[in-house]
Amino acid sequence: MSLSERRRPENQDVVKKMADLLRAGAAMLSERCPICGLPLFRLKSGEVVCPVHGRVYIVKTESEATRITVQGVLENLERIAAEEIAKALEKRSQGLDGLVRWLDVLERTERILSIMQGSGKTKEEERKG
Repeated sequence: MSLSERRRPENQDVVKKMADLLRAGAAMLSERCPICGLPLFRLKSGEVVCPVHGRVYIVKTESEATRITVQGVLENLERIAAEEIAKALEKRSQGLDGLVRWLDVLERTERILSIMQGSGKTKEEERKG
């Protein structure tokens, strides 16, 4: 069996993704993904990504880990609220009360995320000026 026959396709895909990241100007870091052990890459935007798992966070303290966990939960809640609002509008399945509840969840989640990210302003306040 030749070397190319033993090489698994998923490994080739990962190597291709890593090469694509480097070509796009990302820097390979010495830190590794906590899930798969592959090297992490810092994009030009500053975001740190794993070629397999996408965005990851590098934390140095337990409080940073807690903050990132809370932020991830809130981002997931924000996504769910937006999906529920879209479903409600599409199907008109919920009354106005249900839609208002999901809008309230979305607004509160965005407000908390905004505070956590340091601006202290809501997205609406940022849009106004």
